[in-house]
Amino acid sequence: MTDFYQKLGVSKDASQDDIKQAYRSLANKHHPDKGGDQATFKNISVAYDTLGDPQKRAEYDNQQFNPYGHSQQFGNSFGGGFHDIFGQHSPFGDIFGRQHHMHRNRDLSLQCQVSLADSFTGKQIEASYQLPSGKQQSVVISVPAGVSHGDTIKYSGLGDDSIPGVARGSLNVTFIVEPDPVFKRVHDDIYAELEINPIEAIIGCKKQIKNIIGESSMLDVRAGVETGTEFAKMGGGFTNIHSGRKGRFVTMIKIKTPKINDPAIIEQLRSINDRLN
Repeated sequence: MTDFYQKLGVSKDASQDDIKQAYRSLANKHHPDKGGDQATFKNISVAYDTLGDPQKRAEYDNQQFNPYGHSQQFGNSFGGGFHDIFGQHSPFGDIFGRQHHMHRNRDLSLQCQVSLADSFTGKQIEASYQLPSGKQQSVVISVPAGVSHGDTIKYSGLGDDSIPGVARGSLNVTFIVEPDPVFKRVHDDIYAELEINPIEAIIGCKKQIKNIIGESSMLDVRAGVETGTEFAKMGGGFTNIHSGRKGRFVTMIKIKTPKINDPAIIEQLRSINDRLN
């Protein structure tokens, strides 16, 4: 079984605050949006999903360190970017004959990879995974619009069903949002760069831009704009899944100098520069 404590670089008696601080430090270092390794970031997220929840941590410790416990790793066949990340303690009595008194079967945990665009609009994803009982479970997972990287959502009644006569556990799905080559999410805002040339920056221009779902609009870039200037459209960002409020769509200006090989144009630019100076 994977040692989640080792993944986060903390001791097995670390406090919840120590675990949270370790995760934040590693997540900031390895986040794909900051040039980090996606696989490493995913492993860190999985470890924190378990150790950051006191109940899940207690169950994990019981599986990991109980010398009389039994653990089982389940295979999977997940569509839509699902990955099986759960182990399961035996639901039967241990070697001394003690019984586990449970009000319901255990929860299961999965990861689901989605694109940034899908996390913006929401999506229905079909998933197939094997239950601890050996049954194959097929479900449709609703990805809520606005879900953030690392968010875990509980879907009741889709977890373990090993023990007859006991309510099924829940399915805890942790969402891994893949980086996008054009758009970036910052809190609930969406950021995109717009390249213009120096002359357009000096005199101003109108540019057609597209948002994350491909809708076009015109942006009026004022004269004298500088690199890094931001133009924000309120309500064009992500929907916050807790408050329902929408973030901004932010276009950030980047002035790009073109390569000019025409001597006549270069001379004209020199003349203009002389007049400006």
